[in-house]
Amino acid sequence: MNLTIQPIGVIKKSSSGLADVLIYSDFEQILTSIMEKFQKGTKVLIIHKNGDSKDKHQVKVSEAELINRKGNLLTVKGVDADNDSVIDVRLSNEI
Repeated sequence: MNLTIQPIGVIKKSSSGLADVLIYSDFEQILTSIMEKFQKGTKVLIIHKNGDSKDKHQVKVSEAELINRKGNLLTVKGVDADNDSVIDVRLSNEI
């Protein structure tokens, strides 16, 4: 069985242990109701392709703290990833 997952965004490593999570504009409306709940200090789960893994089919779930949200750009603390494809973003208390 081969499963294809379409990414909804990308993680870019930033300064001081922060990361920027850019949600592609095509998916912004789908996530609008969730993203409206995102405020500074909110705990979020970011599901992303694990770029560090030798098995490129691995995914990783990272819990992060939201530092800033500007439209479809989330700045978070606690995600150790760079150029990983984002598969999903959820409030940590939703799972």
